[in-house]
Amino acid sequence: MGDRQASWALLLNVLLTVAGLASPASAQPQVQGSPIRSLLENGAGRLLWIYDGIRHVELPLADGKAVIGLSCERQTWTVFSIERGGKQVYSFREDPAWGYQPAGPIAASGLCTAPVRVAE
Repeated sequence: MGDRQASWALLLNVLLTVAGLASPASAQPQVQGSPIRSLLENGAGRLLWIYDGIRHVELPLADGKAVIGLSCERQTWTVFSIERGGKQVYSFREDPAWGYQPAGPIAASGLCTAPVRVAE
């Protein structure tokens, strides 16, 4: 696993742990796509809007929130921002390695099939 993939796996495991969908003891690299499918299946996200084919989803964290992007058509995902204690601690705009990661078969998930308002 490359450095970029390792950092994405770590970031997702942190999101899962803070969101209460995984315990810190189980925070280890998993099969690509399975953690994001777990988030979608557990209904932890709130669909915000769709822009340019990307569904923006807010995930509650114990002390903040994260906004991820889902490309249901391409079956990929990314992290747009993480906020803790009212302060932004991560923004994709400041991440030179930012990009989309494989999400596995997410097209049938509720967040991919639910109606959503279009952002302009």
